[in-house]
Amino acid sequence: MLKLPPKTPPWLRTVVIALLMGIGAILILFPAWLPEKPSLPVEDSAVEILQSALVGFSAALLFATAPHAGPYRAVFRSLGFITVATLIGEIGEAIDKIIAPLRHEYVVIALFIWTGLTLLRRRKETLHFIGFASRHPASGFVLAAIILVYAFSRVFGSEAFWAATLDGQHHPDTPYICRAYLELLACYFTLLGAIGFCLPITRRRYRMYTEQ
Repeated sequence: MLKLPPKTPPWLRTVVIALLMGIGAILILFPAWLPEKPSLPVEDSAVEILQSALVGFSAALLFATAPHAGPYRAVFRSLGFITVATLIGEIGEAIDKIIAPLRHEYVVIALFIWTGLTLLRRRKETLHFIGFASRHPASGFVLAAIILVYAFSRVFGSEAFWAATLDGQHHPDTPYICRAYLELLACYFTLLGAIGFCLPITRRRYRMYTEQ
């Protein structure tokens, strides 16, 4: 967590943290500034590596936080497995080569089934965590990541959108590149969301209780 002088006004601390998050969102797109090389496709090189690294680090944070989450260990562990499923989907082609003739979708489905059963067994803790998460700013980052992947990337990453917008006068890689960088930004927001949920628990700044 960012440490400022003890007499720093709360509003200034909020502004500084918001600026740092914004700068991070800009810096995370640094592959766009890399020199273009025929042997370095956008999605298959720096961008995909960064996507996988951000999602993988998010999963690691959730798993590392689980032992400190008290009765919510299973919830954080489940969130970690959901994030792992996202990572598997990101590197699905590599996974397919390892587990052939099976496909990575089977692993993803198995993780979601296990997660669903775990959360059903922990219904009380799950519902309480959902109530807590609905009031936590980290949920905004997670929601933004979902919107980027399932809304904006589908629109700005489609050939039809650019054909209609620029009357077909666009580079053929434009939709592909836009989709890749929107997904990268979504991975960054996922990491911010994971940090937002995990940091207070590891610092023990608050405790979550279920009603007895």
